[in-house]
Amino acid sequence: MKTKIFKQIESMNPIYLGASDKELYQKVLEEHSGRTFAEIKEDGYRVQIHKKGDKIKGFTRSGKEVVLELFPELTSSLKRLPDCILDTELAGDKKVGHQGFDYVKKRFRHRISENGLEKYLSSGLVENFPLGLKVFDTLNWNGLDLVNECLEVRRAYTEVIAERKIVPSVQEDIRDSEDLKDWFEVLVGNGYEGLVCKNPDSIYLAGKKTTDWIKLKRSECLDLTILGVYLDNNHISQILCGTYNSKKRVFETLAKVNAKREGMNMALESLLDKHLEKNCPSNVVLHPLICKQKLGYPDYFVKPKNSAVVEVAAMNFYKSKNWHSCGLGKDGKSYSLRIGWLKNLRQDKKYLDVATPEFVEILYNNERGVS
Repeated sequence: MKTKIFKQIESMNPIYLGASDKELYQKVLEEHSGRTFAEIKEDGYRVQIHKKGDKIKGFTRSGKEVVLELFPELTSSLKRLPDCILDTELAGDKKVGHQGFDYVKKRFRHRISENGLEKYLSSGLVENFPLGLKVFDTLNWNGLDLVNECLEVRRAYTEVIAERKIVPSVQEDIRDSEDLKDWFEVLVGNGYEGLVCKNPDSIYLAGKKTTDWIKLKRSECLDLTILGVYLDNNHISQILCGTYNSKKRVFETLAKVNAKREGMNMALESLLDKHLEKNCPSNVVLHPLICKQKLGYPDYFVKPKNSAVVEVAAMNFYKSKNWHSCGLGKDGKSYSLRIGWLKNLRQDKKYLDVATPEFVEILYNNERGVS
């Protein structure tokens, strides 16, 4: 493969093998022949930087061009780079985890008018929410194609970068599973999202997702009641799960998750088949958007007392204007899960023995370091 500056290269992406545990740390090292580059997983927006002469462009993972004028604090650092193609993360400057990600969300725009840009630059956003670029791969450097070189060679070029706002990602060369565990736990304890472990011998496989790059992230688990199901070819494919609001004695939706993992959808069918109904139970609260736009509306509902409890693992918790009803407030914001998946069926649990909106709020605040 050859690179061409200003022609976006499809991203190589990490694979996720499950929540971090002792077995997974060992598996990472086995996959990487006993040695891995364990890199801090920054929580931001991935941007591929292309520079040739005085011309600079940025591309999102989907190939859209980034409005670099939104980030004037990067301008001088970008101009000092040689001709290159860099794989980077646009992240909060000196802010980690969700706080850094919130900075990026406040600053990023897919498009903006000339008048809009002028207002943006004078609004205080740049000064109050500063951003930087963390470089985690170098694909072209001074006209030299690097995608077919191993990561260890590419990393040597990345390490040369030492701009104030553009710096190499933080990485540890690890050869022991206990060291990997310790590094991961230190980072998570300091508010980082996790690690991406990379095989030092791997070339850059554009558009691929392989075990050459493995994502390590902590997940939180919570028990939820199934409130609805989605069908595919007359079989359950996804489930709508919710929490129990004991104060109001109602169930509130929190997540729509894939039910096919390890054939658990078939087990759910045998449990729920006789209890599926078209109408929403009176003690299940739906977000008005579901009713109005049918966004996320289940094919069938289940009365909570006839339903099943499942354990759902989640990467992160959000509170935003979405289509779930958990903790829905007057501001239109409610809780939802980011990257949730079905972990287990909990036939030992009763339908009321599930997470509450208050518990979700605690997990949400814990992620953000709020007491």
